[in-house]
Amino acid sequence: MELNRICFKDNPWPEGHPIEEFIWSAKVVDDHVWFDLHLKSADYYAEREIEDDDDSFKYPSDWKAPIVWYNYHCCTLSSNYWHDGGFRICRVEKYTPDILDGLEVLIDPNPDASSDIEDCAFHIYLLGHDAVGKHRIRFDRIGDSMQFKITWLGAIALVYSGDYDFRHEFAAILAEVEFPKLA
Repeated sequence: MELNRICFKDNPWPEGHPIEEFIWSAKVVDDHVWFDLHLKSADYYAEREIEDDDDSFKYPSDWKAPIVWYNYHCCTLSSNYWHDGGFRICRVEKYTPDILDGLEVLIDPNPDASSDIEDCAFHIYLLGHDAVGKHRIRFDRIGDSMQFKITWLGAIALVYSGDYDFRHEFAAILAEVEFPKLA
């Protein structure tokens, strides 16, 4: 997978989509460092449009149908755009780039989209306001710099269309992201 892209497994664009905006920020909550991540993709069709001239063709699901993706334009995946989410990393006094190098965190590993998803660390706008969970986020420091490569995997439930199963996977790899200073 290429850097600075987000891919949604088995959607009409297997090559994924460029990431237009990514913000990694840190905050202090009760003597602990918490991270917020905010990602916005480019328009799904920004690099390649999919011609679909055959109106009689029926796709097996909305996930596979380019026209559905065209209707929603792009993805926003965020812990702080719609709500105050985020996830805890460590105590303030331990917060250094070294502690993050190779750190992998699991967030909302067993989400339930049929319950109140407002409590999840992240929200997503993908094919409507859907649910996202089963996050696996890894931070790898680049040499001795203050930059990191972030690998972010997770699963999506298309709750906007009534599907509450986290059956759709995503992956994003971000390069040369600056270590966030505490506010």
